[in-house]
Amino acid sequence: MSELDPAANDVGTKERSMAVFDRRVESAADARTWLTSFLHERDVDEPTMMDAALIVSELVTNALRHGEGSTVLRAALSPTEVQLSVTDSGDGEPRMLPPDPDRIGGLGLIVVDSVAAEWGVAQFPGGKTVWALLARPGP
Repeated sequence: MSELDPAANDVGTKERSMAVFDRRVESAADARTWLTSFLHERDVDEPTMMDAALIVSELVTNALRHGEGSTVLRAALSPTEVQLSVTDSGDGEPRMLPPDPDRIGGLGLIVVDSVAAEWGVAQFPGGKTVWALLARPGP
């Protein structure tokens, strides 16, 4: 369900959409598929689409591993950036862990940090939203 933001002017126009994913192993793949379809339908360039899919994959996987309840993925698109956010009901605050060759996993936020222009966490009573911004190349 995508919508055009009627309050925005032509320069700041945003298209937004959201999807909810149950706590299933397949949800990270389903989220990537949903996002790439949303971006492809709006003619987002392939490198940006692939970076966005990588970020979403990491964020949804983290939400499934460390969060609770369903995962809500939101995507917004403006002429200059892709905005992504993943919300879950878990209380823990995501944090980047230093690389450890003896640990399996724990690199998701390092990947997000290296790909996104900016990212962060917004906690609220009963959950959190992890968001990331990707710059879109100019014309």
